[in-house]
Amino acid sequence: MRISPEQNAQLTDALQKMRATDEGYFGYGAIAWDALPSSHREQLSQLLFQGPVWDGYIISKADRDDLIDLGLAVRCCFQGEQGYTAATYIAYSIFKQGGGIPIKKRAGVPG
Repeated sequence: MRISPEQNAQLTDALQKMRATDEGYFGYGAIAWDALPSSHREQLSQLLFQGPVWDGYIISKADRDDLIDLGLAVRCCFQGEQGYTAATYIAYSIFKQGGGIPIKKRAGVPG
């Protein structure tokens, strides 16, 4: 994982608290967001606003793998094809609570 031990500890703690209770779910997202390196935030934003994203268009496969390990992204199928990655619900909450800035949506994505 390309996240420092300190960031990983902060992320792990915040994610455990988010998963423990409803209060935690809505109270620790900003802490988790703050612990993510900027490259991971960018990758998460791509998954949230342009996803699911095909492997060939992923910004960083290493950052994507870290997000999967943290439970913030999952591998998925899309329109009958394998090789895609999407963000999880908890990733969206972390993005919103942390004040993340959305990137431009992919053409054809609703909303």
